[in-house]
Amino acid sequence: MNLGISPATFLAGRVSSDADPVSIAICGILFIFGIVLAIDWKGAAERFYRLTSTVTFGFVGSATPRTLRFGGAVIALLGLMGVIAEIVVEVSWQSESS
Repeated sequence: MNLGISPATFLAGRVSSDADPVSIAICGILFIFGIVLAIDWKGAAERFYRLTSTVTFGFVGSATPRTLRFGGAVIALLGLMGVIAEIVVEVSWQSESS
């Protein structure tokens, strides 16, 4: 039963799983960025602090590179949780389909 729909149009909405590869990539990038800031790899927190203090309007306030390191740890934690959540969705989908 064709109904006048091409196979490409019919199959376009189907996916192989419920996990989103773009979400995995974005969360992975956030995790890496957060880790780099948190461990202050090659002075990344200092450089990012100088960048933000020169490009933001007004003054930065009470923010310090140490504050950015704490923020980086939070970003890394959220990125890791996002990656784990997407992988759990993928694994649960695979077990349901089997």
